[in-house]
Amino acid sequence: MAEPVPSRPAAWSWRAVITLAAVAALVWAVATLLATGFPWLRWPLVLVAAFVQAPLAYALLRRERAQASGAPAVAAAGRADAGLVDDLTRSLNRRGISSSLIEAMAQSQRYGSPLSLVSIGVDSVTGGTLDEALSLVATVLGETLRLPDRFGRYDDDEFILVLPQTRIEDAFGVAERLQGAIMTAVGRVAGPRPPPVTISLGVAEFGRGQDLEKFVAAARDALASARASGGNQVAQFRATRSRG
Repeated sequence: MAEPVPSRPAAWSWRAVITLAAVAALVWAVATLLATGFPWLRWPLVLVAAFVQAPLAYALLRRERAQASGAPAVAAAGRADAGLVDDLTRSLNRRGISSSLIEAMAQSQRYGSPLSLVSIGVDSVTGGTLDEALSLVATVLGETLRLPDRFGRYDDDEFILVLPQTRIEDAFGVAERLQGAIMTAVGRVAGPRPPPVTISLGVAEFGRGQDLEKFVAAARDALASARASGGNQVAQFRATRSRG
């Protein structure tokens, strides 16, 4: 059970004490400077300066109290976000990327904007471990993608990439560039040896009325098609039409 957050701190922190001392010193310095040559003006000026500086002191101390009382809430939010992050790749986990995809689907349906999905799978790993391959792929994705894009680890050897405002033709180009960037990174690690990792990518575009399961299945079907064709390539989902 979460601990209740107190309405105010039990005592002022050292930051508050320093703030009060600094404001008091500033008030006295201003009054002394203005009263040079007129000692009898010092105390009236102290009162005027204090009146002017008091709102500043109040604002600073109120901010300090708000930060102190809000710290537990920030920590709780951090713990909640941790449940959406994959421990290995530090990307979104299945729950996190599914949540992002549902939000993107809702936006697409509401505004009629395009939305594409890319399923990225590790085909094979030689001379290393799957964990190393996944970490490398996640690093390249994080460095390459646009700000609105989201990606996460959807399965043991698979990432899902959400591309808002993107038609399937453009998404296919994004997938090809990502594959090139990943293979370049793999080449730097491998040196003169054969690439220790190969990946395939499947691309699909969101259709109105599709649910999460069908949309993800379309991208994964495209990924399966790429792998069936030999792997290490990009494939696009093509819906089959039933004959009447």
